[in-house]
Amino acid sequence: MDELEKVERLRERAKVSYEEARQALTECNWDLLDAMVYLERQGKVEQPKQSSFTTQYEESEKIEEAVNDTKQQSSVGALLNRFIDWCKRILKKGNENSFVVEKEGKQVLSIPVTLLVIVAILAFWLVFIVLIIGLFCNCRYYFEGPGNMQVDVNKAMDSAANAADTIKTEFTKK
Repeated sequence: MDELEKVERLRERAKVSYEEARQALTECNWDLLDAMVYLERQGKVEQPKQSSFTTQYEESEKIEEAVNDTKQQSSVGALLNRFIDWCKRILKKGNENSFVVEKEGKQVLSIPVTLLVIVAILAFWLVFIVLIIGLFCNCRYYFEGPGNMQVDVNKAMDSAANAADTIKTEFTKK
């Protein structure tokens, strides 16, 4: 590449005048990269926003945009994958654990928690009323399943059943 081509390339990439490009190249022994760095240090060229330098300035902007798009897509993809994994774990736990209805010590009904949640969402008031009526008909509710179960929920259900028994006995006394 002759001197005129080098001056032209540096002028296009650095957006400086022919004179400034020629002066920078002569100062840097006609090395394009050194001339670009020289112009950056003088403040005549805006430094690239990335940590590397390329001689294809227009393409470097496109590469940076592509990298940013890829990062956004991968973060959205990663977030979507994490959400799907979370849903799978919740469904697995819901299917492993059961909601059990007992009457007078005998198991009347045992359904997966996932099914209970779906039915409760679709017919909340109906499920709520049936559960309340069941408490007054000597039904007890609890959750069972493998592993470490949270017994706080079962204690709360026992408390509700005991309260229903107390209300029922007080009502029948009067």
